[in-house]
Amino acid sequence: MTTTQATVTQIGEQALGHADPIVVLFGEEATAEIAAIAVIQRFADPAQQRALTVAVGDTIQIGAAAYTITYVGRAAQNNLRSLGHVAFVFSDTAQGDRLQNGLYLHPIADAPRFPDFQAGTTISYTHHV
Repeated sequence: MTTTQATVTQIGEQALGHADPIVVLFGEEATAEIAAIAVIQRFADPAQQRALTVAVGDTIQIGAAAYTITYVGRAAQNNLRSLGHVAFVFSDTAQGDRLQNGLYLHPIADAPRFPDFQAGTTISYTHHV
């Protein structure tokens, strides 16, 4: 099992609060236009970010709330490694149109359906080998 940690450094004014249960994340290199609609994350160790593996069954912890990955879009891992970019989708895996940059997440135990994102929140990506 390997865990890679990131910290939320900024939340764009249009990143949260819309009807879709989706949060778009980017690394700190995001342009101002992208940062306005995204949650910006900084990885604690850039080398770990570049080696990050995400797979169905892995877990993501956002603050105190934990989620199981139920689907990994085909572009999600490479974009997460290179740009810190991924979309967290807090809904059941769609059978039709799935976001190719999405990680579909299902709450574990008492985790809320949609977590609370704030500057300083830790995001832990745990790969279960």
